[in-house]
Amino acid sequence: MATMSQKAIEIVGLSHEFFGQAGASRVVEDIDLTIAPGEFLTIVGPSGCGKTTLLNIIGGFIRPTAGEVLVGGRPIQGPGPDRGVILQGYALFRWLTVQQNAEFGLRMQGRTRRDRTDVARHYLSLVGLDEFRSYYPYQLSGGMKQRVAIARALAADPDILLMDEPFAALDAQMREILQEELLRIWDKTGKTIFFITHSVDEAIFLSTRVCVMTARPGRLKRVTEVSLPQPRFDYHVRTTRAFNDLRESLLELVREEVVRVRAER
Repeated sequence: MATMSQKAIEIVGLSHEFFGQAGASRVVEDIDLTIAPGEFLTIVGPSGCGKTTLLNIIGGFIRPTAGEVLVGGRPIQGPGPDRGVILQGYALFRWLTVQQNAEFGLRMQGRTRRDRTDVARHYLSLVGLDEFRSYYPYQLSGGMKQRVAIARALAADPDILLMDEPFAALDAQMREILQEELLRIWDKTGKTIFFITHSVDEAIFLSTRVCVMTARPGRLKRVTEVSLPQPRFDYHVRTTRAFNDLRESLLELVREEVVRVRAER
């Protein structure tokens, strides 16, 4: 069992319900999970199984109805600078340049102008956007916007990155390129990453572990170690026997849940 110093995120007995006119609806149930510092953990499962709810609880945006989440051994009280969030929709400020968007979190921290400029430029260079610093979001492709969002999150230097399907809206080629870039960034920074996706292939390519959730209410159905070589920047890892065997196994687990939901309707 991991010691406290080995736990970036600890989820203990976590359940959550939403309340509406029809009464309570349980979204996630009895989640117990420990994520080590520097781990890249991915969550997959059928639509509506509570993946995003779980991320929002870790982010401090939702207080669970039962159980708790600890970050660095301390219970979450709300959002904090130790957790950076990257969403599917980029969430860039359209009236700010790429440089200014990347500096935003640093500005909120009260950093000096020179410090903001240097730190943001470093991370924009890391994601390959140094020459686009003076551009505005409307002048960028979808992939470039997502790289700005990643640079902004990294510039604030959180211990943990929470990523909710950040590449889902991109075309297949750009998605694979950004997956490889994210792995390079993870390898250089050592951040702990909690990543949500509907793509089993993406989960295997990126992760140290993949968690498959059941249909709603979401529980952990299986947590699988990914033993592919690290770092795995080489695209050809996707064509290996080990990759495809794991892909087949995980797809079957997700498919079982999708079929079960349809049968219960």
